[in-house]
Amino acid sequence: MRPQIAALVVGLLVLPHVVSAQTLTPGTRVRFTHPGEGTRTGTVVALTPDTLEVRLPDRAHPAHVPLDQVARLEVSRGMQRQPLRRAGIGFVVGAAVGALGVAASESDCHENSGQICFGAGGGAMIGGIFFGAVGGVLGLVAGVIPSEKWERVTLEQRRISLVTPARSRGVGLKIAF
Repeated sequence: MRPQIAALVVGLLVLPHVVSAQTLTPGTRVRFTHPGEGTRTGTVVALTPDTLEVRLPDRAHPAHVPLDQVARLEVSRGMQRQPLRRAGIGFVVGAAVGALGVAASESDCHENSGQICFGAGGGAMIGGIFFGAVGGVLGLVAGVIPSEKWERVTLEQRRISLVTPARSRGVGLKIAF
């Protein structure tokens, strides 16, 4: 029984990496970080062992980016909406900020000043509920707007690779440390 459980655990840990490594095909939307260009988004045209060829929206011809200069590479997994998750985050943040803010303002309240005073505890509860509801509604609205989901792709670092020099003819040997 233990070998089956071990095989299942290994399969669950390794399979997502194998699947994500095979999804970088032509037509895939990617986001990459290059030291000279910053973070750019485009569509994969071709992938060779040492170059990523990407069609960028502001260029007529595909850009050829050496893989050893790509600091980060991510693959788009499509557009998604997260209304409940973002509503929850908005509620928690709004409740925390509201509880702390109202509790701090209620600590200065005096009963004989003519104002309604709930005390620090009551003010924190009322502020938490009110501002939590406001944060939840704002999070729900933000969650309805679709956003793109990105998954990071790890690039295998090559130690020695053949490259063609950009300015002259011929083949060179490049060693990356």
